[in-house]
Amino acid sequence: MHIGAIMQDKGNAVHSTRPDASLHSVVEQLLSRRISCLVVLSEDGGLAGIITEKDIVRTLGRHPDNWQSVRVEEVMTRELYTAGFEAPLDEVITQMRERHIRHLPVVEGGVLSGVLSIRDMIKASMTELERHNQMLKRFIGNWPEKETSSES
Repeated sequence: MHIGAIMQDKGNAVHSTRPDASLHSVVEQLLSRRISCLVVLSEDGGLAGIITEKDIVRTLGRHPDNWQSVRVEEVMTRELYTAGFEAPLDEVITQMRERHIRHLPVVEGGVLSGVLSIRDMIKASMTELERHNQMLKRFIGNWPEKETSSES
């Protein structure tokens, strides 16, 4: 299974913010949309980074009294792992696990196409495993009976 198939099922809704936005506005958006990250888009619409709940919690630890006024660009993750539609699901899950990331910007042809979570990946992986399991059950169900040899 490839990332493009998951994107087809999930859709390409992308929730975003700007680098100069305050963390207060980000938290309001995360809560109102019931999501856990926003992509950060530059003025020209390019992918500048991502801001996640983890980034916000770290900021709360460093700036407990003034976190609300901290700007996104001060705490966002800039070095992103991205994948295109043709990326194999198993390779992407491995990279996400090794890099300790939970959100994957999907970039196709240099354009941000959507964001997938590790939950989306696990759901797709489970669906794929169930499909394989059903195929194996059908295959085994049609397995020819063992020939018995008669001993003399």
